[in-house]
This record gives sequence, C-alpha cells and structure tokens, in this order.
Amino acid sequence: MSKRAQTTGVPRRRRRRQASGEASAAADQQTPDYKSRAEREALLQRRVIRGSIIAALLLTLLVVGALVLEQLIIPSQTVAQVNGEPISVAEFRQAYLFERNRLLLQLNQVESAGIDMQQLAQQEPYRTWINEANVPDQLGLRVINDLVDDRLLADEAAARGLAVDDADVQSAVEAFFGFDPTAVAQIGLEPTATAEPTTTPTPFVSPTPTVTPQPTPTPDPDATAAPTGTPTVTPQPTVVEPTQSADEVRDSFEQNQRDYRAYFDRAGVSSETYDEFFARNALEDLLGEALLPDDAPLIYADVRHILVDDEAAAIAALAALQAGESFAALASAISTDSGSGMRGGELGESFIGNYVRPFREAIKSAEIGALVGPVESEFGFHILQVRHKEERTGADQESQRERARQTELSDLQERLRETNSDSIEIYDSWLDYMPRS
Repeated sequence: MSKRAQTTGVPRRRRRRQASGEASAAADQQTPDYKSRAEREALLQRRVIRGSIIAALLLTLLVVGALVLEQLIIPSQTVAQVNGEPISVAEFRQAYLFERNRLLLQLNQVESAGIDMQQLAQQEPYRTWINEANVPDQLGLRVINDLVDDRLLADEAAARGLAVDDADVQSAVEAFFGFDPTAVAQIGLEPTATAEPTTTPTPFVSPTPTVTPQPTPTPDPDATAAPTGTPTVTPQPTVVEPTQSADEVRDSFEQNQRDYRAYFDRAGVSSETYDEFFARNALEDLLGEALLPDDAPLIYADVRHILVDDEAAAIAALAALQAGESFAALASAISTDSGSGMRGGELGESFIGNYVRPFREAIKSAEIGALVGPVESEFGFHILQVRHKEERTGADQESQRERARQTELSDLQERLRETNSDSIEIYDSWLDYMPRS
C-alpha cells in the first residue's frame, strides 16, 4: 500500500465524525430542557404542597409534644416527698385550685354580709386570707405544707390502725353542712317543741387538716381563739323551719351538697380532690377521738405569769421571785404582756387548751404554787405559777373537747414534722407549676 493511501484513508474521516458527535452531545448537555409555563407552575405547586405538608407535620409534632409535656410529663413531676412518697404536680395543682376557690368563697361571703373588707384587712385571720388571695405564692406555700401534713397524718393514722369508711365520710359531710340526722329524725315527733324556727350550727371547717388556735400575745383565757391563715368556708347551712318535714330538710341538705360541688366543678376541681377533702376531715375526726377520747378529762387551771423578751431577763425575774419579790409587783413592772401585767400577771382560771403548746405543757407538769420557768414560746420567755388545777368531764365540756381535739391534732402535726424532718423534702420547683389563672 502506498504512503498516500495510508495518509488519506477512511479512518481519518471517521475520527472527524466522532469528534463532531461528541461536540453535539456536549452541546445537548449544556442546553436545558425546555418546559412550558404550565409545567413550571405545576412543579412549583408540588413543591409548595410538599413544604406545607412538612410544616404541618412539624407543627403537629410540636403540638403533640406540648400536650404530652403538659398533660403527662409535667403532672407526674414531683414537688415534694414525705418518707419517700412523692407529691405530684397534679396533686399540688388540684389542691391549690380547691383551696383558692374555698378562700374566694369565704371572702365573698364576708363581703356579701356587708362587712367592710378594709377594716377586716387589719385583723386576723382576714388579713392572711386577703394576702393569700392577692399573693398566689403565699397561698401555694401553705397548700404544699398542708399536703405534707396530710401525708404525715395519714401515715400516723395507719400506724395507729385507724381507717376511714363510708359511714365516717358521710358523718364528716353532715357535720360540714350542719345536718344532724338524729335531730331531723325527731321532726314531728315532739308536739310540745317550740314553734320558733331553729337553725343548725353554721359549719366552719378549716381547709388545712387541723386548726391551730392562735393565742393572744399572752395566754388569755378570755380570748376567743381563731385560726390564722386558714380560711373557714361556710356552705349554705341547713335551715330547719317549723313547718318543714324531715324529708324537706333532707332535700335541702342534698341540694346544698349539689350546689357546693357544682361550685368547685366550675372551678376545675376534680371529683377526686373534692371527695378527698371530706375523707381527710373524717380521718382527722378519728385521730382527734384517739388523741382525746370522750371520757378523757379536760384540764382547767388558774395561772399567773410574767412575760419578758429574752432568757436572761426571765432568769433574773425567777431569781428575784425566789428571793421574795412580789409576783404581782414584778409582773406589773416588767411583763411585756400589758393585759395580764396590769392585773399582776393574773390570767385567771381557764381551759389550758387556750394556751400555746409550750405554756400548756408547762401547766400540765407544774406543781401547785411552784415557780416554773423560763418557758419559751413564740411570744418570749415566761415565768409562771399555777394557783389551782383540776380535771373536768361531762356533757357541758363538749365544745371545749372539740377545741381540745383540734389543739391535740395541731400538736401532733408539730411533733410529726419534727420527728420526720429528715424525710421531708419540698422542692422549689412547685413555684413553676402553680396554676396562674
């Protein structure tokens, strides 16, 4: 084959066509596919729909997560523990709603009676009630401490073998609404009964497990003790008119119960929380009877005392009395209790349940005529002398007995707090979980 034929042959022409094809393919790759306007709009619409679906899914996940957090996770969180048993956020919130609405009901009742609230705001217990109504954190602190006390009392009752049954709860409900089934059963059976209408006692029940009688600055037998900081809620009492039948009185009692429950239903209080309130009242009644049985005597004492601010002054006063100083003269001169001081320290004869716990305990153990002290109380340091002491029983002591039982329950709570202090934990997180509405 000649050299010319080799240099001008077909293979060279094929390379040109191949190169031309490669260039065409590259050009095709660089040229975008043409889409019509309708196609572009359809593509955009698909992308918008896809994005909307993704956003909706994310929003749904956020909502579900928030609901799970609020309805399941947060309510199960612990705000306090008593002997290893937790008090949950859900329990705390329900107790707070119950107490707040009881407090508001009591204040509304006072106001509707035409009493000047500004004047009452200077007195206890109204000042504390008004503060709790206006400062949620103050009410919340009381509520969580009440829950702790409830657990301690329940544990104590269990340790004593005390258990509440349906009959006990029913009795607590009847007492709360001022309904006496025994008296109602006698309606129409006594033709000689007075024709004047009678009203059953208005029920006053503290929202805390016990009521601690608040003493005057010194133990004062004439003072009417009132619970401080724990509102008494008065449901509509059962009024017995002379023309009412027993069935009508019972119907009124049942209607009062329905109205009272409906009030708390509207406030968002659960039926369980409402019912637990009466179960706690019933348990307190059982504990009170165990602490102070019906046949237990009540102690009355004639006492005088000197109250000073510090222990050194009390020791000096005791030394002066032991050296022959007149008790009356010294009380008049130095006692910070101006009321009894003007009477030479005389408190007179009284049921000792009127006094604060340390003072009451000192009277119990004191010998007649002996000088006792210093005795420290929340008011200062006392030097006291018991002039006379006696025990009393009988039906005429029933009102004092009920008060004494409340005092015994209060003392029991204090002791339980002291002995279980290492097993009680209250977490600051309760502040974050309070209902704010």
